[in-house]
Amino acid sequence: MKRSSVLVLFFFLILPACVAAKSSSPEEMFKKSFPDRSFESITPTSIKGIYEVYTGNQLFYFAPETNVLIYGNIVTKEGISLTRESYLKKMSLKMAQLPLDSALKIGEGKKVIVEFLDPDCFHCRESYKFFSPRKDVTVYVFFYPLSPLSEKKIRHILCSADRIKTYEEVMSGKFDNNAQLNACTDTKVEEILKTHKKLAAQIGIASTPFFYFKGQAIGGFEAPVFEQLLKD
Repeated sequence: MKRSSVLVLFFFLILPACVAAKSSSPEEMFKKSFPDRSFESITPTSIKGIYEVYTGNQLFYFAPETNVLIYGNIVTKEGISLTRESYLKKMSLKMAQLPLDSALKIGEGKKVIVEFLDPDCFHCRESYKFFSPRKDVTVYVFFYPLSPLSEKKIRHILCSADRIKTYEEVMSGKFDNNAQLNACTDTKVEEILKTHKKLAAQIGIASTPFFYFKGQAIGGFEAPVFEQLLKD
């Protein structure tokens, strides 16, 4: 009888510790250790004890047992970056909810593509050459300037009475080599450009071109990739 009482007492003594350990989630541990850092989600990875931290525009890792942060890519033996794949999936969820009313609509095709671009970006111009002759696509263009000159060209487009025509002229190189640009001070133009930059920041876009097509976020432009996607 005495032994039974000891066992019961031991059980109740260790129970609070077990409950406390269980209640300390990775999120709670992260907040306690790094109170100045915010996040949108913390999820387990394929590596035991390592958690993926997504901030909304950045992705890194947290090891609660050693209380450290890890920056870099998790890569499979086949050379696939699981970090990039996860990040693109998270970006695609945000791009699916993009408000298209401020974008420049190009074309009337049934296949809808969203693109963030810089008018001076070489691969952005290559994508323009690829999509512009096609009648089966509609491209919603969001501008993301990577230089002061690019921003001037974007303002020139948005200030134009015929934005689509001016967009085509800019993307074809007509306003390169110190051409005169119309940088108006229209408040609506300022609001559009501000909106595009804000959306890019929220998604985590840092380079151009960047696309959303068929539920996928696609960084960079490769003609064969889009040829195949447009066929499927």
